[in-house]
Amino acid sequence: MSFDALFEPIEIGNVTIKNRIAMSPMNMGFTGPNGYHSDQNTAWYAMRARGGFGLIITECVVMNPYRWRGSESLNPSLLTDNRYYRYHSEMTALIHEYKQCKVFIQLSPGWGRQGHPSVESPDCPAGGPSPIPLEVDLRNLNKGWEKQFRRIAPGLKEIMPDIEVFNNMSDEDYEGVRTVLPGILHQNAPELVHTVFGETPREMTVAEIVDLEDRFAVQAKAAYALGYDGVEVHGPHGYLLHSFLSPRSNQRHDQYGGTLENRARFLLNIIEKTRKVIGPDNAFGVRLSGDELMTGGITHDEIKQVVNWCKDAGANYFNISQGSYENPGAAFAPDGENDFTRWAPGFKDSSGGLPIITPNFVNPETAIAALKTGSTDIISLGRQSIADPFWPAKVKAGREKDIVKCIRCQRCYMDLMTSNWARCSVNPLVGKEKFYPELWLSDTALEKKVNKFMEKAKGLPQV
Repeated sequence: MSFDALFEPIEIGNVTIKNRIAMSPMNMGFTGPNGYHSDQNTAWYAMRARGGFGLIITECVVMNPYRWRGSESLNPSLLTDNRYYRYHSEMTALIHEYKQCKVFIQLSPGWGRQGHPSVESPDCPAGGPSPIPLEVDLRNLNKGWEKQFRRIAPGLKEIMPDIEVFNNMSDEDYEGVRTVLPGILHQNAPELVHTVFGETPREMTVAEIVDLEDRFAVQAKAAYALGYDGVEVHGPHGYLLHSFLSPRSNQRHDQYGGTLENRARFLLNIIEKTRKVIGPDNAFGVRLSGDELMTGGITHDEIKQVVNWCKDAGANYFNISQGSYENPGAAFAPDGENDFTRWAPGFKDSSGGLPIITPNFVNPETAIAALKTGSTDIISLGRQSIADPFWPAKVKAGREKDIVKCIRCQRCYMDLMTSNWARCSVNPLVGKEKFYPELWLSDTALEKKVNKFMEKAKGLPQV
């Protein structure tokens, strides 16, 4: 089978991407203290650039400077002011040493009800559209999540049935489980309580919303100056912007709530204000869930309308996700692959044909088939890029059989939720990339410069 179509270039705005393979945005928890990019952050991305990805999309980087931005044990990366700038520019400069690899930053105004109060200010709840807490329905877990719950909390073994028992429960039967679940978790797995039952967010004021709209434009402009080739608005799977879009979590009665147009106002204002600041040509896109996959949540038809409005406001590409934390099994961490492609035609049509990025692939055969349908333009790898950072290079070299495949065990997710250093069941290098520079510094323009410099230093006498 030919995979040549995966290696054709594509343009997004004024950026030419050398192939159709992107690394999906993923928060791995490698950020240093107080939200600064760390050496491990840089090595993590560099290894994927070395592996042949044409586009790296960073983890969700928060531009909200306030305590109520929402926090979590994984300590998200920040871009709030010039204290953080040089750490980002160091990383972008290194990524650009890798044979035309491009890097986009995914910027976020906050985590909303999927965030928690910072450990430094537990008195300050996360800000959201309405004071409605998150609650995971265990019927929405899948085999990967079941395995991780049992690994992290062995005490649940005798209490938690096979996940299919939950999956098949009626609302009435599940209500009984829901009533006793908090007590069971507190007794047997207290570290998991916050992953199932969120804390009630504080309703944001209009002034706070407008302030974030304006600040987003400022930090987006800074991102381009720091060497990022594009900016992506973080609007999917239940985070702050998604929670404004969803009628499940947005029950406001002002200009930011009620109708779909009002619920989309925060997102659309960010796009409009940012586009005015960055100019007409820069790559500037949005990631959105194709459907919330929850009763009463935002639907695919509504998302298609939002996509159309985003295009008119100034977005020139879209990145697809789905669901939210309340539906982690069927949403952004399904057991299989290619689940997200079903939303791609709706995004494509509603955007008037703008470039579409679609994630959730493991096998190159599946990826090339999705690309050849014309419904998507770029395929992206999330958990698969964790399992094998050299996936693109192996495919291009005809070494598909050497790909280390993601087994969908969800260990990478669960480690983040339980304050562990992210690991992978099939890739022992994950979280340790900084210790193996020989795997990611080779074949770069930087290596050639360093070798030339070192050659001129040979034979010098000691002083």
